[in-house]
Amino acid sequence: MKSVFPFDSVELSPNGREVVILDQTQLPNQEKFLHLTTAEEVFYAITRLKVRGAPAIGIAAAFGLAMCVNRYRTRSLQALEKEFLRVKHYLYISRVTAVNLMWALDRMERCFYATQQALEGEDEERHAIEVIRNALTAEARAIKAEDVKMCEAISEHGFTLLRPGCGILTHCNAGHLAVSKYGTALGPIYLAQQQGFSPRVYCDETRPLLQGARLTAYELTKAGVDTTLICDNMAATLMSQGKIDYVFVGCDRVAANGDVANKIGTNGVAIVAKYYKVPLYVFAPTSTIDLECRSGAEIIIEQRPAFEVTDMYYSKRMAPKDVRVYNPAFDITPAALIAGIVTEKGILKPREIKYIRKSR
Repeated sequence: MKSVFPFDSVELSPNGREVVILDQTQLPNQEKFLHLTTAEEVFYAITRLKVRGAPAIGIAAAFGLAMCVNRYRTRSLQALEKEFLRVKHYLYISRVTAVNLMWALDRMERCFYATQQALEGEDEERHAIEVIRNALTAEARAIKAEDVKMCEAISEHGFTLLRPGCGILTHCNAGHLAVSKYGTALGPIYLAQQQGFSPRVYCDETRPLLQGARLTAYELTKAGVDTTLICDNMAATLMSQGKIDYVFVGCDRVAANGDVANKIGTNGVAIVAKYYKVPLYVFAPTSTIDLECRSGAEIIIEQRPAFEVTDMYYSKRMAPKDVRVYNPAFDITPAALIAGIVTEKGILKPREIKYIRKSR
């Protein structure tokens, strides 16, 4: 599969001392890269959606943890461990819904202690510190490399659903920008375009942060895909006209019963799609599956700031000054509304999720 972009949305510098991200808040008007060198900068980039998308957040957090360890100056292994845990716990709370974040940071912690255990009896602490730094840097890079392979596999499985000229509705952004490369829900679309299928894609703008308008439409038009932008409340009309054959969405967490947390508005799209008999497919690497979470009712939904609804992307405030604002970042789509969940291991029915063996 060919990548349609000459850049990745998140990278670790060759020396492991900088996290480089494409600032997604500046898109589609400017492709601006940020060089992050502190835990606070990584935390801010994640919370303010400068880097976003569940897999990309996990990769950024792993890179950030490795970067902070590489930059921390100490000759004490105990001090290094204390700093590692401080940064890990700090980044852990930057987003509460996307399970990839916790999964990646927990994996980095396992790497730290496995490497430390292998060094038992090592008298030279400076050597041990260097070995741990190298191991964490390699582990963070491995997390990204594995995500690239997972996205390729997800794209190939999703491609089998498509036929030439089909109409696809997307919500939010689950493309190249949200992962390491290729994308999850957009990956099959890129592959279909490369195979001459000429898919027609309708992008929900995705209020209030406009990820569909700013990011998905940006990605797809850049790749030459036939793309039409719509307001969120237009999806039902398109389905009633028979213009939508599939709904493709990503997700931030999959519960063991097949319920899915994704960008706010996904549940509404799923309800309408069920009514019009349009299959909705969720695209997720196994790192997004949380088998310890029994159902969507247990998923904590992040509440975002009010200004995202009232002020952001407007030249002046578009709501009364004293009005209360409810701004959940995600909603829960019940398993009963989902036709299939596309993972790197294949296309599964929601009820089959609890039997899956997760990638490490």
